[in-house]
Amino acid sequence: MQTTALRYFLAVARDGSIAAASGRLNVAPSAISRQVANLEAELACPLFERRPRGMVLSQAGELLARHAHQVLSSAEQVVTEIRELEGLWRGLVRVACTDAFAVDLVPSLVAEFHGRHPGIRFELSVLPPAQVTHRVIQGDADLGITFSLEPSADVAVAYRTSLAMVALCAPDHPLAGRRLIGLTDVAAHPVALLPRDTTLRTILDAACAAEGIAIEPVLTANALSALLPFVRRTRGLTLVSSIALQGEVERDAFRALPIQSRRSLARGIEVQTMRDRRLPRAVQAFLTALVAALPRVEG
Repeated sequence: MQTTALRYFLAVARDGSIAAASGRLNVAPSAISRQVANLEAELACPLFERRPRGMVLSQAGELLARHAHQVLSSAEQVVTEIRELEGLWRGLVRVACTDAFAVDLVPSLVAEFHGRHPGIRFELSVLPPAQVTHRVIQGDADLGITFSLEPSADVAVAYRTSLAMVALCAPDHPLAGRRLIGLTDVAAHPVALLPRDTTLRTILDAACAAEGIAIEPVLTANALSALLPFVRRTRGLTLVSSIALQGEVERDAFRALPIQSRRSLARGIEVQTMRDRRLPRAVQAFLTALVAALPRVEG
């Protein structure tokens, strides 16, 4: 089996259609269809179930997908090891992370790393937490940085800790001088929040319910970057992980206010890699820099 055919096959499996895979790979649909048909002919069985809403892997397709990931990962590893003979002059680091880490933390670390190793390239994907983990498991990301409510046995965890939730406000906000606030203080001001299907809202809503407090956001958006202008230009607040905009807080663009509540507002975060994979040298070097920038794990 050719690696090109396996790569096209996995793209169709991931995207659910030949047309979607074509758009992602920038390859003609006919070429992808031909490679998939050749694989099915070679194996003498269908690899997909053709359904009205897209293509779903058959039982044989599931088996081939697992094999294909191993083959392509091994091929990539060989290429990487050859390139690494040049040290950290060249390389690619693929990072998947949630929105909270993409606004400030990861871009700042990439900029610092680029200053030391300008030949290393980066690809950053911003995704919901579960999709970050899925990208790592599938080998589509070298590193995943995500909030985790439940541990996954399918990834290796390079770093794990819990981070408190803080209220973010403008430097001239009435609460800006407070060292500690409560959920009642949050509820008394305009609030901009992420949607209810996020880990932040799950934990926040449970804490509010425990205290009988209702927080109705003025603005709801699925990207933290869309909430920040509201916070800057109003007497509003948003809630974020304590590390999410640490650089912005240090530059005095915002104030971060610790929140006291009856129920913990902490969320677990993980830096994930593919289980049993030896990381390329550039990825390992960036992972070391990333973990060094995160809060120190005690114990």
